[in-house]
Formats: sequence, structure tokens, C-alpha cells
Amino acid sequence: MNFLNHKLAKIACLLSIPAINLIFAQPGISAVSCEPGTISRYPNGSLKSCVLASDTKITMTNSGIGRLIFPCKAKNKIVFTEKSQFKSCKLSKDIKMKKGNSVRTCPKDYRVTVDTSNDGKNLSIQCQRY
Repeated sequence: MNFLNHKLAKIACLLSIPAINLIFAQPGISAVSCEPGTISRYPNGSLKSCVLASDTKITMTNSGIGRLIFPCKAKNKIVFTEKSQFKSCKLSKDIKMKKGNSVRTCPKDYRVTVDTSNDGKNLSIQCQRY
């Protein structure tokens, strides 16, 4: 009986790893620290925008592209969609973006803006002078 309990515990532990990953690997979810008095919210209560208190790395996961990391600069506005997905920020570091066979750089201090299709499969990433 003890052997069976040990095996069941091992299986339960292995099954919990994907469940934990589903909880913590949501697209565009990140803990952000906002400057006091700068928080704006949507009617549903989700964060719309704020001024970042510190440099913050925003991680997005997309099935077609994989994992994207956007280093956002402190003392600048960060914006999210009503569904709590990352929308835009001013970059604290250069990032490289690959499209097909070409790679382009979005420089530090430029604004990066991400638009996601309704099904969440397609992303459009724009880089603009701030």
C-alpha cells in the first residue's frame, strides 16, 4: 500500500507542473510597480496605464512567435489592453525584432506598441520614436 501511495504522489507531483505553468505563463501578465497617483483603470478594474516606478521586463508568450521580452523604462507610461495584455511602453534597452529573414533593432528610448489579433495568434509590433 505504501508503494502505491508513493507512486500516486509522484504522478500527482508531475501533473501539477503543467498546471503551475498554465497559471504563471499567461501572455502579457507581469507585476508592475507604478508611481503613486498615476494609475488609470478600465471600467472592469484592470490596469489601463501608469507611470513605471522602476525598469520592468514585460514577458509575452505567443504560440506563433514564442516568448517576447520588452524592457520598459522607469518614469515612463506603460499601457495595457482591457484584457490585461501588454500594449506599449518606452524601451529601457535596444531590442531586436525578427521578421522573416530580416532583423531590425528598436532602439532604447523608442516606444514599442503591440497589437494582438482577437484570436491571440497574430501580433503586430511597432517601433516608433518616442
